[in-house]
Amino acid sequence: MRRTITFILFIGLWFADLALTATAQNFEGIIYYQIPEMTNQGMDKMPYMIKGSKARIEFGQDQQKGAMILLPEQSRFVFVIDAMKSYMSMNYDDVVDDNSFSEEHTSITKTGEMKTIAGKSCEVWEITSDKDNVEACMAKGLGTFMIPQNPMSKKNTPAWAQEIINAKIMPLEVLELNDDGSKTTQMKAIRIEEKTLSPDLFEIPEGYKDISALMKQMRNQNNK
Repeated sequence: MRRTITFILFIGLWFADLALTATAQNFEGIIYYQIPEMTNQGMDKMPYMIKGSKARIEFGQDQQKGAMILLPEQSRFVFVIDAMKSYMSMNYDDVVDDNSFSEEHTSITKTGEMKTIAGKSCEVWEITSDKDNVEACMAKGLGTFMIPQNPMSKKNTPAWAQEIINAKIMPLEVLELNDDGSKTTQMKAIRIEEKTLSPDLFEIPEGYKDISALMKQMRNQNNK
């Protein structure tokens, strides 16, 4: 499966491959996810923080500790790298271009099956495409799992993705459906904490160096 950061972005694509409207979330607090990919790298849980229209995902530990701050009002996200006291600011379209869940090849089935995960009720949805089949348990009242995309993008929002955004739902569990009929857990909420969060968590730390241009140059060289 994908490495940690790529995996986070891919999870986001499942639920927000669209020009996300910056609307305030009803929920403020932290959803703690357990992701096997991260557990294997020594990280017990991934905090997903929500405040208003912004979100923050923390990952790694020790020298690899960092965060991804999602800023839909600015159509960008920021990687904060604590060990280097630096950050990378990127437009969504600069990094991700994945059509595996396009309009033509994707379908959603609301099964009506209900689960309770981390103390919250959620409905099981099956999302199927040519490349990936997943089962996600969707909860209301916790905001919308999001990855921002450039609103000037020429991509049309798929109807299935718009349905998810309109419903304002949060996946509390994502299972990959394997060809042999088995299911592999990709992420699962283990604790939900409703609390007021400091605005500083959603800002670039003072004194951190902007290395966005350097990273973009390195990506361009790797793509040659």
